[in-house]
Amino acid sequence: MKPYYDEDGITIYHGDMADVLPLLSESFDLVVTDPPYFQPATHYVPARGSDPIRTLGDTSVLEHAFRVWADLIEGRLSTAGAAYVFCDGQSYPIVYRSFYRLGRVRPLVWDKLTSFNGYTWRHQHELIAWIERPNAERVPTGDGDVLRERAVPVERRRHPAEKPVGLMARLMAKHGKGSVLDPFMGSGASMEAARQVGSRYVGIEIEERYCEIAVQRLAQGVLPL
Repeated sequence: MKPYYDEDGITIYHGDMADVLPLLSESFDLVVTDPPYFQPATHYVPARGSDPIRTLGDTSVLEHAFRVWADLIEGRLSTAGAAYVFCDGQSYPIVYRSFYRLGRVRPLVWDKLTSFNGYTWRHQHELIAWIERPNAERVPTGDGDVLRERAVPVERRRHPAEKPVGLMARLMAKHGKGSVLDPFMGSGASMEAARQVGSRYVGIEIEERYCEIAVQRLAQGVLPL
């Protein structure tokens, strides 16, 4: 499969990760990704009035999707590697079950320093599932598992779920300058972070408009850490 972009250690593929990943032969040291964990299930929509009764079975479609994604990622992630998968309190149990067989799974808390959507208790954090493969080297840094990084302001986002480059760079920097895979690249925040830390990077994005934005980010240039 021909890359959408391939230069200076950065490769971008336009397509569905389920189609692209099986075609790759490379084994990656790190996966950092933000899958669409609020889709394709509708269980996030609160039941009101005469809406059907909600049951845990509503999450079955989402659980199937994560299991497929975990299978595909496992095939490309080194047994000495690690993964960071963004999620939230509702999807974390599904992420945990889906990635459990890959290695040790723990939640990290991303404190956005400001609250966003919601009522009564507004959303101020997301979770990041941290997966260590069986042969992963332990990193004795002593850092806490709450990461405080201001979210990208809504008016500056190039993707609805865009994550801060600084946050992703902190995750990547823990693991040196190995190869990084993001099968849900979006507009390229993880790509920009990988370039900052000096890592080889492969990103996959299903929507071409976000591939275009990612290439534009590369043209603008980024500063190394």
